[in-house]
Amino acid sequence: MRGSYREVVGSCFQVAAILFCAGASAQTAGTLTLVEGRLALVRGATLYTATQGVRLEYGDILAIDPKGQAQVEFQDGAILNLSQGARAMLTGVAPGARGQSEIAVLSGWAKFTQKKSGKGGPYRYLTPLAEIASGEATAVLNAGDDFTALYIESGTVRFFEIGKKGAQRTARDAKGGEFIVRRGEQPAAFAPRPSAEFVKNMPRHFQDNLPVLLERAKSRRAEPRREHEVTYAEVEAWLKVGSPIRRTFVKRFEARSKDPEFRRKLAENLREHPEWDRVLFPEKYETRDSNGPKSGPPGTKQ
Repeated sequence: MRGSYREVVGSCFQVAAILFCAGASAQTAGTLTLVEGRLALVRGATLYTATQGVRLEYGDILAIDPKGQAQVEFQDGAILNLSQGARAMLTGVAPGARGQSEIAVLSGWAKFTQKKSGKGGPYRYLTPLAEIASGEATAVLNAGDDFTALYIESGTVRFFEIGKKGAQRTARDAKGGEFIVRRGEQPAAFAPRPSAEFVKNMPRHFQDNLPVLLERAKSRRAEPRREHEVTYAEVEAWLKVGSPIRRTFVKRFEARSKDPEFRRKLAENLREHPEWDRVLFPEKYETRDSNGPKSGPPGTKQ
């Protein structure tokens, strides 16, 4: 990075809910051009270990080693680097958004860049509290359940605040050098430079420009190594994220509900993902009698 680090690094989460579908998941979304440490990849309902050269698909969920990093490069020249335990999903292409790709960052550190010469459209980066629309920009993002921090190194982005129910509340443009922090339901705070804490905790390699490695990776194609069907713990954070996006996982992981342990954990945490009630207890939704209407979810009127 050549900005202030050394001289001095989403629609919303619910949009991702309608992006994950069988048709999109078979398309190549990007290529892993750099992997340091263990990289877990959830494709469908199966956990894999991925290495450099693996072609990623829409719907793939990535979990980065706490001391590692992984870089994803796209054919249009955009680059995404995930570090220090980041969890992200390549959700797909936003419908009606003219090819705008979306990436959900559930937690951890990420740096993304897209040059003006890129052939693709703008990207949307989604966190539990914000949506970032980025065209020609380079920025560093740190996200968690109750905070989102963003430093725009160069270019411009549009920052949308996301409410508890996923509704967009506020949108504002931000330019290179600006720093944005949002905590909980508080309005986002804008500053002319990143905080000392942000710079201190940021992955060191984010101070430099992300390397372009795609051409080299094209000759090193690899396939992910299958490990096992996912456990509840391995996808728990995604199942409990904002309601609109988590509903996409019912169909995706429904077969896992037949596993006794997975099913038990679903039932124990049903309050946090009530859409699984129909899968776990289908008898509640059977017809009341041979001539009566089908019952809906508890509390709904017929």
